[in-house]
Amino acid sequence: METTALSLQRDQRRVLGLLAVLCAASWSWSLRLSAHMETGPHHHPDSLWPLTLMWGVMMVAMMVPPEVPRLLWLVRQQRRKPLTDTLAFLVGYLAPWMVASLGAALLQARLAAAGLLTAEMATASRRLAGALLLAAGAMELSPLKRACLEECRSRARLAGVPGERLTAPLARGARHGVVSIGSCGVLMLVLFVTGVMSPWAMVLLTALLLLEAVAPRRWPVRWVAGLALLFWGAWLFLV
Repeated sequence: METTALSLQRDQRRVLGLLAVLCAASWSWSLRLSAHMETGPHHHPDSLWPLTLMWGVMMVAMMVPPEVPRLLWLVRQQRRKPLTDTLAFLVGYLAPWMVASLGAALLQARLAAAGLLTAEMATASRRLAGALLLAAGAMELSPLKRACLEECRSRARLAGVPGERLTAPLARGARHGVVSIGSCGVLMLVLFVTGVMSPWAMVLLTALLLLEAVAPRRWPVRWVAGLALLFWGAWLFLV
C-alpha cells in the first residue's frame, strides 16, 4: 500500500509538472504575441492556419488551468497506468478545443474580410459587440449552461474501469472537451469585444472558468458573470 501511495504521488507530481510547463509555455507565447501585435497590424496573423494556431495556443492557456484539480484527482483513480491514462485524457480533452479553434479562426477571418475588426482584433461595431456580449451573458444564465457545467463538474464519468484500452481515456477526454465547449464556448466571443489577444480579458476569463469549475455550487458565479455581460452588452447598444 505504501509503495502504491508513493507511486501515485510521483505520478501526480509528474502530471502537475507537465501541466505547469504546458500552461507556462502557452501563456508565455500568447503574451509575447499580444505584445508584438501592439507595434502594428502587420504583426497580426493574416491567414487561416496561423490564426488557428493562435487560437489553439490561447485555448490551451485558458482551458487547462480549470482542469488541473480534475486531472490530479484522475491520477488517483486510474487503476492501470495512472500517468499514461491521465495524459491520454488530457489529449482527448484538448482535441475538441483545437477544432473549436479552427471555428474561431474562420469567424475571425470572416469578420476581418468584412471590415468588422480593428487593428487590435476587436469588433469595430458597437452593435455587434453588444450582440456578442448579450449572447455570452444569456448563455451563462441558460439551462444549457447549467447542465453542461454540472456535467463538467461531475467526476462520475471521468475515471475508467480496470483493463480498459488506451483509447478509453482518450474518448472520455474528448467527451469532456465537447461538454466543456458547450459550457464555455460562447463565452469566448467576449474576446472579439475586448480584442482577441487582450491579456486582461484572457486572465479574467480564465479566472471565471476556474471559479465555475471549483467554487462551491452555492456561489452564484455564473449568475454574476451572466448579469455583468448582459449589462455590458445592453450598455453598448444604448450608449
